[in-house]
Amino acid sequence: MTAVWVTRTEPGASAMARYLRRACIQSSVAPLVQIQGISTVPPKETFDLAVYLSQHTALCIAVGDVVARRHMAIGPATERALSFTGVSCELPERFSSAGLLDMVSETLDPGSSVLIICGEGGITLFPERLRNLNYSVSVWRVYRRVQVSRKPRLERDCGLVELSSVTSMQAYRKTVRRHALVSTEEPYLVVPSRRVGKQGRLLGFARVHVAADASSRSFARVIRRLFNGS
Repeated sequence: MTAVWVTRTEPGASAMARYLRRACIQSSVAPLVQIQGISTVPPKETFDLAVYLSQHTALCIAVGDVVARRHMAIGPATERALSFTGVSCELPERFSSAGLLDMVSETLDPGSSVLIICGEGGITLFPERLRNLNYSVSVWRVYRRVQVSRKPRLERDCGLVELSSVTSMQAYRKTVRRHALVSTEEPYLVVPSRRVGKQGRLLGFARVHVAADASSRSFARVIRRLFNGS
């Protein structure tokens, strides 16, 4: 079995490597992108619901920046990160934008105000779908992903690459053009959504496989299947 190149931002990259190690899957952590906070003015109004689409939001907002009657996180990592800032979040049954959409539509009346806290270039369909359901939606972008300038250092030969965002997919394409960093001519690429997968195919990659969501467990399922040749 060859190893997995984990490219996502920290602290998620190291957390995924620990999960893969427990699942007896070797990996090499070398993030291709990093998080850069954006200096913006917090919204002044009180919202019926605040939705956090990434654990990075916790690093880029201050206590009291968001005033809402309810708070919802896209997944456990985001929930844990926000708990350290004193924000208690609900979780959807499925840790994805589709899961969030289901939970919002089932538990919040149309016409309610929703604040989405996210990064630049992140999920775009989610706000649009909420508006189509007659929610009043505001979006507060608090960070951006930027490509790491230094050459990634891989500790192992990698036949599979984890790419968790459109930005990391674009950074990967630039990187593999510049450096020969993987052992196979075209490794498997595993992504968390059809949107990222579509970007990979547009960039000319053929061996793209979509996981159920961005969690380590969902990625591990796909990785194990690919390494086992099924």
